[in-house]
This record gives sequence, structure tokens and C-alpha cells, in this order.
Amino acid sequence: MAEARGKEIRLVLPEELFNLFLPEETQKHLLKAKKEILLAFRSLIDAKIEALEKREEKLTEEKKKKIEVE
Repeated sequence: MAEARGKEIRLVLPEELFNLFLPEETQKHLLKAKKEILLAFRSLIDAKIEALEKREEKLTEEKKKKIEVE
């Protein structure tokens, strides 16, 4: 199997430097982008939870339909 390759660029700035070096407009965009990423993960998690609940409901219904005959 081929190994996935990628590069990550991570910048960690103390808040004082963040505010000092980045224009206010840039700061606003970065904070909004961070929020959007978190919202994207939330929607993914919600979808997975919903799928699990539907699966659980389906299994429960199947158990109710089974009738044992002697």
C-alpha cells in the first residue's frame, strides 16, 4: 500500500505577536476560518451520530419483527 505523503505548515504565535504582526482584518479572517473548521467537524460528528442512531433503531425494529415459533 502506498504511503500518503504530505507536508504540514504550522505557525504558533503567542497572542501578543499574533496581534502585533497580523493586520486586524487578517486576524478576523483567521478566527472565522478556525470557527468554520470546527463547525465542519461538528457537522461530520453529527452525521456519524445520526447514522449510528438509525442503525441502532433498525436493529431494534428487526428484533421486534422476529417471532419465535415452537
